[in-house]
Amino acid sequence: MECVDRRLVGDLIAVSSVEGLPVSEAARRLCLTRQGLYKLLRHLREGGYVEEGPVVKLSQRGKDLLSSVLRDLLIYFNIASLKLLGQVVSGLGEGAFYMSLEGYRRAVERLLGFTPYPGTLNLKLDPKSMAYRRYLDSLPGVHIPGFSDGVRTYGAVKAFRARIRDIEGAVVMPERTHHPTDVVEVIAPVKLREALGLRDGDKVEIEIYLD
Repeated sequence: MECVDRRLVGDLIAVSSVEGLPVSEAARRLCLTRQGLYKLLRHLREGGYVEEGPVVKLSQRGKDLLSSVLRDLLIYFNIASLKLLGQVVSGLGEGAFYMSLEGYRRAVERLLGFTPYPGTLNLKLDPKSMAYRRYLDSLPGVHIPGFSDGVRTYGAVKAFRARIRDIEGAVVMPERTHHPTDVVEVIAPVKLREALGLRDGDKVEIEIYLD
């Protein structure tokens, strides 16, 4: 197993807190001189952990390292699930199409253990849940591979087993999606709107399993 420099992890955590900011503003927030931050970013860039550009930005390698640290922390603190609060919103009808495709349906049956209803429940997340939504971006989840039907290629999907009230299902995060980041899609063996009596605007809490 590769040994990770503890200082490197600390530097990446610090840099991640100012991601998207210009170097001058990032340095001010980190209580560093511009020269000091430039030196740190150059070191991280040489290791492939940040990208070149006008703003601070982690590379995929940097994000992957922080993801592994996050997984270790979740295990250490015995955090097996998290809860998101959202408001039911109407989708574009894409969920019904994609969940009716044999490639996705069979993969969900094999990897998640249930036959998905051909449709998704869309939840617009409460702002306080967005931090937890970003946790999911950094975790591997259950990988549902993409496939081709000979005419079109369909992208991979990341999924997390989940429970909404007393119904077990999953949150799906497609590799390609038209939804904004504050909207998540939920699949289940049943039509959730009917089974739970939900309408647009209803508030719903969903528990997401991390293991």
